[in-house]
Amino acid sequence: MLAIDDIEASLKTAETVRRHFPKLAVYARARNRYHAYKLIDLGANLVSRETFLSSLDLARQVLQGLGVSATDASRSVAMFRKHDEALLLHQRAIYTDEAALIQSVKQAAEELEGLFESDSQDKRNTAAA
Repeated sequence: MLAIDDIEASLKTAETVRRHFPKLAVYARARNRYHAYKLIDLGANLVSRETFLSSLDLARQVLQGLGVSATDASRSVAMFRKHDEALLLHQRAIYTDEAALIQSVKQAAEELEGLFESDSQDKRNTAAA
Protein backbone atom coordinates (compact mmCIF):
# COMPACT_ATOMS: atom_id res chain seq x y z
CA MET A 1 0.00 0.00 0.00
CA LEU A 2 1.41 3.33 -1.09
CA ALA A 3 0.05 6.38 0.74
CA ILE A 4 2.84 8.95 0.74
CA ASP A 5 1.72 12.59 0.89
CA ASP A 6 4.55 13.93 -1.28
CA ILE A 7 3.66 13.22 -4.91
CA GLU A 8 7.23 13.01 -6.19
CA ALA A 9 8.27 10.70 -3.33
CA SER A 10 5.21 8.56 -4.00
CA LEU A 11 6.06 8.24 -7.69
CA LYS A 12 9.70 7.46 -6.96
CA THR A 13 8.64 4.77 -4.48
CA ALA A 14 6.20 3.25 -6.96
CA GLU A 15 8.89 3.19 -9.61
CA THR A 16 11.41 1.60 -7.23
CA VAL A 17 8.92 -1.01 -6.03
CA ARG A 18 7.93 -1.88 -9.60
CA ARG A 19 11.58 -2.20 -10.66
CA HIS A 20 12.64 -4.43 -7.73
CA PHE A 21 9.38 -6.33 -7.17
CA PRO A 22 7.59 -6.41 -10.54
CA LYS A 23 4.94 -8.90 -9.41
CA LEU A 24 4.07 -7.12 -6.16
CA ALA A 25 0.56 -5.70 -6.11
CA VAL A 26 0.64 -1.95 -5.55
CA TYR A 27 -2.41 -0.23 -4.09
CA ALA A 28 -1.89 3.52 -4.12
CA ARG A 29 -3.53 6.70 -2.95
CA ALA A 30 -3.36 9.56 -5.45
CA ARG A 31 -3.52 13.22 -4.49
CA ASN A 32 -5.15 14.27 -7.79
CA ARG A 33 -5.90 13.11 -11.32
CA TYR A 34 -2.39 13.78 -12.62
CA HIS A 35 -0.90 11.79 -9.75
CA ALA A 36 -3.35 8.98 -10.53
CA TYR A 37 -2.29 8.96 -14.20
CA LYS A 38 1.37 8.71 -13.21
CA LEU A 39 0.74 5.91 -10.69
CA ILE A 40 -1.22 3.94 -13.28
CA ASP A 41 1.59 4.50 -15.79
CA LEU A 42 3.99 3.05 -13.21
CA GLY A 43 1.89 -0.10 -12.93
CA ALA A 44 -0.13 0.48 -9.76
CA ASN A 45 -2.80 -2.21 -9.57
CA LEU A 46 -5.35 0.02 -7.87
CA VAL A 47 -5.35 3.79 -7.50
CA SER A 48 -7.73 5.55 -5.14
CA ARG A 49 -8.00 9.32 -5.46
CA GLU A 50 -7.62 10.93 -2.06
CA THR A 51 -10.76 13.07 -1.88
CA PHE A 52 -12.91 11.42 -4.53
CA LEU A 53 -15.06 9.14 -2.37
CA SER A 54 -15.55 11.72 0.39
CA SER A 55 -16.58 14.28 -2.25
CA LEU A 56 -19.13 11.86 -3.67
CA ASP A 57 -20.53 11.23 -0.21
CA LEU A 58 -20.77 14.95 0.48
CA ALA A 59 -22.51 15.52 -2.87
CA ARG A 60 -25.07 12.84 -2.01
CA GLN A 61 -25.72 14.46 1.36
CA VAL A 62 -26.07 17.93 -0.21
CA LEU A 63 -28.56 16.62 -2.76
CA GLN A 64 -30.59 15.06 0.02
CA GLY A 65 -30.36 18.31 1.99
CA LEU A 66 -31.81 20.09 -1.02
CA GLY A 67 -34.79 17.75 -0.99
CA VAL A 68 -33.69 15.10 -3.48
CA SER A 69 -34.78 11.64 -2.35
CA ALA A 70 -32.09 9.34 -0.99
CA THR A 71 -32.65 6.98 -3.92
CA ASP A 72 -32.33 9.71 -6.55
CA ALA A 73 -29.32 11.28 -4.81
CA SER A 74 -27.54 7.93 -4.65
CA ARG A 75 -28.38 7.21 -8.30
CA SER A 76 -27.06 10.61 -9.41
CA VAL A 77 -23.84 10.17 -7.47
CA ALA A 78 -23.39 6.66 -8.85
CA MET A 79 -23.94 7.98 -12.39
CA PHE A 80 -21.35 10.70 -11.86
CA ARG A 81 -18.88 8.22 -10.34
CA LYS A 82 -19.20 5.81 -13.26
CA HIS A 83 -18.75 8.63 -15.75
CA ASP A 84 -15.75 10.11 -13.93
CA GLU A 85 -13.97 6.80 -13.48
CA ALA A 86 -14.38 6.01 -17.19
CA LEU A 87 -13.18 9.51 -18.02
CA LEU A 88 -10.09 9.06 -15.85
CA LEU A 89 -9.12 5.96 -17.83
CA HIS A 90 -9.84 7.66 -21.16
CA GLN A 91 -7.92 10.82 -20.29
CA ARG A 92 -4.92 8.85 -19.05
CA ALA A 93 -4.14 8.09 -22.68
CA ILE A 94 -3.98 11.81 -23.54
CA TYR A 95 -2.99 13.59 -20.32
CA THR A 96 0.41 14.59 -21.71
CA ASP A 97 -1.24 16.35 -24.69
CA GLU A 98 -2.63 19.57 -23.21
CA ALA A 99 -4.81 20.50 -26.20
CA ALA A 100 -6.34 17.03 -26.41
CA LEU A 101 -6.90 16.95 -22.65
CA ILE A 102 -8.65 20.35 -22.69
CA GLN A 103 -10.89 19.21 -25.53
CA SER A 104 -11.64 15.97 -23.69
CA VAL A 105 -12.59 17.88 -20.53
CA LYS A 106 -14.98 20.11 -22.50
CA GLN A 107 -16.53 17.11 -24.23
CA ALA A 108 -16.86 15.22 -20.95
CA ALA A 109 -18.66 18.17 -19.34
CA GLU A 110 -21.15 18.21 -22.22
CA GLU A 111 -21.64 14.44 -21.97
CA LEU A 112 -22.21 14.64 -18.22
CA GLU A 113 -24.72 17.44 -18.66
CA GLY A 114 -26.52 15.32 -21.27
CA LEU A 115 -26.56 12.31 -18.92
CA PHE A 116 -28.18 14.31 -16.14
CA GLU A 117 -30.65 15.98 -18.51
CA SER A 118 -31.64 12.58 -19.88
CA ASP A 119 -32.01 11.19 -16.36
CA SER A 120 -34.16 14.16 -15.37
CA GLN A 121 -36.34 13.72 -18.45
CA ASP A 122 -36.72 9.99 -17.73
CA LYS A 123 -37.88 10.80 -14.18
CA ARG A 124 -40.42 13.35 -15.51
CA ASN A 125 -41.74 10.83 -18.04
CA THR A 126 -42.04 8.15 -15.35
CA ALA A 127 -43.89 10.55 -13.02
CA ALA A 128 -46.28 11.60 -15.80
CA ALA A 129 -47.12 8.01 -16.72
